[in-house]
Amino acid sequence: MALKPTFSIIIPIYNAADTIANCLDSIISQHYTDFEVWLIDAVSTDETITIVKEYQSQYPYFNIISEKDKGIYDAMNKGINVCNGEWLYFLGSDDTLYDNCVLTAITDKIRGCDDRVIYGNVIMRGENQWNLNNVIFNGEYDLEKLLDHTINHQAIFYNKAVFEKCGLYDLKYKTNADYDLNLRCYALTTFRYVNIIVANFFVGGQSTNFPDTEFHKDRGALFFKYFGKKIFSKSFINSRLYLQQAALSARSPLNIWKRGICLLAYTKLKFQSILA
Repeated sequence: MALKPTFSIIIPIYNAADTIANCLDSIISQHYTDFEVWLIDAVSTDETITIVKEYQSQYPYFNIISEKDKGIYDAMNKGINVCNGEWLYFLGSDDTLYDNCVLTAITDKIRGCDDRVIYGNVIMRGENQWNLNNVIFNGEYDLEKLLDHTINHQAIFYNKAVFEKCGLYDLKYKTNADYDLNLRCYALTTFRYVNIIVANFFVGGQSTNFPDTEFHKDRGALFFKYFGKKIFSKSFINSRLYLQQAALSARSPLNIWKRGICLLAYTKLKFQSILA
């Protein structure tokens, strides 16, 4: 492995003894091997650390940090700050790479690529009220689709320069900080879709079971913050109620004139939706 590997795979872990071995096995089985792994542990109280140290003893490109943190996105930020790779990939401790050719396929796509965010698909494993088992999620995104729902975190590879330009995960958001980051990135850098299944995403983690009320409260204000006057474009028609909320809510972080702009945008988009 080079001093600056192609990929840094960052895995936040906490009490993941039942799933972490499958996760790590999917990584060490990759045909492409120019990567490092950072396991960011929140002081697990089960056998997680024992398991990952066994892997570390066999694979020197495994790195472990075990200390208290402020949640999963704090762990990810720690990984961003210590890793060495050109491209960063975040994997859940209960998720797995789809097959042993994933990193090879992604490497072929990023070679000579100027885009800073590369994303593919995941397969949903398990189901809840939002997700169905064995569904491939979720194809190519434009702005309108991203405003409705985010790209699955396990489908995305970020060039490390993205975090220098767009910032780290906002710890204010407990389960949707990745959505917030993707909105920032879409406004400030370039995305490329590749038709590759990247990971098996196992439904049932924190992000799929606990809606982020703080994020949804701020959503319209974030649209304005990141996209400015673009909020008047037709891409925002289906998101117009968030702009209304940003304009009228007493808890909105926007000042009076920004609220006014959001209200004007909402009114215009409402009429456009009626005439469509």
